[in-house]
Amino acid sequence: MSFLERLHLTPTRRLAGWAALGYALVVCAGAVAGAQIILRARSRWVPGEFVPVLRRGNDVLLPLSRETLSGGVVGIMPLLPNKGHAVLGAHTLSGTLVRRTVQQERGVLPTGSLAWVSSFVYNGTPAQLGIDFESTHVQTDVGEMPAWHVPATSGERDAIAIVIHGHGGHRAQGLRALPALRRTGLASLYVTFRNAHGAPRVGRGYLTLGDQEAEDVVAALRWAHEMGYRRALLYGFSMGGNIALSALRPRHGPLPLPVLGVVLDGPALDWRDVIRANGQRYHLPAFMARQMGRVVQVLVRRSSGQDFDAVDQLAAARTFTRPILLFHGTRDGTIPVSQSDRLAAARPDLVEYHRIEGAKHIRTWNIDPEKYEAAVEAFIHRVMGTLPVLIQPVNTPSTELKENSNA
Repeated sequence: MSFLERLHLTPTRRLAGWAALGYALVVCAGAVAGAQIILRARSRWVPGEFVPVLRRGNDVLLPLSRETLSGGVVGIMPLLPNKGHAVLGAHTLSGTLVRRTVQQERGVLPTGSLAWVSSFVYNGTPAQLGIDFESTHVQTDVGEMPAWHVPATSGERDAIAIVIHGHGGHRAQGLRALPALRRTGLASLYVTFRNAHGAPRVGRGYLTLGDQEAEDVVAALRWAHEMGYRRALLYGFSMGGNIALSALRPRHGPLPLPVLGVVLDGPALDWRDVIRANGQRYHLPAFMARQMGRVVQVLVRRSSGQDFDAVDQLAAARTFTRPILLFHGTRDGTIPVSQSDRLAAARPDLVEYHRIEGAKHIRTWNIDPEKYEAAVEAFIHRVMGTLPVLIQPVNTPSTELKENSNA
């Protein structure tokens, strides 16, 4: 007897039971995987791809791939023994290859080399931009958090930006904004937080999606105060945006330094909505994505004691008091752009919103770096006032830097 014949003879009630069991198993398996992604994030490498390079003068030809076709600017770094880093402009198609123009280059990007390419642009330290920095640690109640301190060009310790990376991210995520911060006269402290890569593991290594991690940002503000800084700006990417806003909420107590403004790039403002949206991202039926999202929330709460209300920044929006500069891309597949839409609509008195058409998750800078940086600089001058700036090139690398006028 064939399978179809047996299936036809099987009672409807039994078939319904098998279908329900199969559905439940799929939902539970997806929820378990989703919960682990939410709870743990210690990625060692900045996302990118390895591709061969074909150099034609000031143009670079690359094979078709997700990163080489990414919108706007990308970064590329040849593997050893070649040393260097280049920033490549927007792409055009040249037959079956992607053509991008070199905008900045340090060292050499030779033809025939194998190179790492990424829309995150940088995968190293501020030295990759030719900027001097100090490796330091921020002392917290759970250990020392690694950080990069970039002093102001003026040498004065007046105002500082605390730059916070995202879920599963790296401090290098924020390096794209560093030249703009330098031009305003701000110093910078690029921090990480508990249970992220390179930071102390606490308990089972579970994240709290902005709640307890905010204590590490408060500790960074304390570090800055002890170093002589007098005021601060918080700058958060993705989950780092939630951490920044969480640090400002009353339960974290008086801050060691006055925070005069907040910059958010693709912020995770409501994690329950993020979980639901990511279920639909994988083309699950809407009803299945909703049910799987509910199970993910239950598993996360039971595993870590997560308080989703404590990191619901949309519900807390009415309590915000600091000016906010907000960027979000319309092609963000990780954090729905609708979250930022709602925040901007809820607090038009505080939020300056830049909704970037075609930008993916925390790649808003890439689409139009000049416009992005101009917005950041104008916002900082507005909330911080005039800061002392030493008149010198922002990028002063130890190796050769070539700025291409035709980029």
